[in-house]
Amino acid sequence: MIWMSIIFYFSNQPAEISRIQSGKILVDMEVLKSGEETIVGDSRIFQLQKLIRKSAHFIEYCGLGTLMTLSIYFMNTSKIYIKGWSYSTIYAASDEIHQYFIPGRGAMLRDVYLDSIAALTGTIIIFIIIKVLNKRFRF
Repeated sequence: MIWMSIIFYFSNQPAEISRIQSGKILVDMEVLKSGEETIVGDSRIFQLQKLIRKSAHFIEYCGLGTLMTLSIYFMNTSKIYIKGWSYSTIYAASDEIHQYFIPGRGAMLRDVYLDSIAALTGTIIIFIIIKVLNKRFRF
C-alpha cells in the first residue's frame, strides 16, 4: 500500500513539475548545467527527461510487481505469480486513467505496457528468488 501511494504521489504531479524534477536529476548527474533543466524546446534535454521518466516508471512498477507478488505469496494463495503481475498491471492502468485528469498529463497505453513489463520483471525476480531459496533450504 505504501509503494502504491508513492506511485500515486508522483503521478499526481502536473506535467511541468514532473519535467522540472527529471531535469534536476540530470543536473545532479552532471549531464546538464544548473538552469538547463527548465529549458523548453531543446530536443536533447526533452529526450533525456523522457528517459528519466520512463526509467522511473520501470523502477516503480518493477518494485510494485515484486511487492505485490510477495504479499500474495505470504497469503498462501494459488496462482501467486499471475495474480502479482495482473494486480500490478491493473494498478498501472488505473494510474494512467488517474493521470488523464492531471494538468498537462495524459493516459498513455504505452505507459501501461511499460509498467506491465516492469511488473512482470519484478514478478520473475521474486519467482527466481523463491525457487532458489526453496531448493537451497527445502521449504
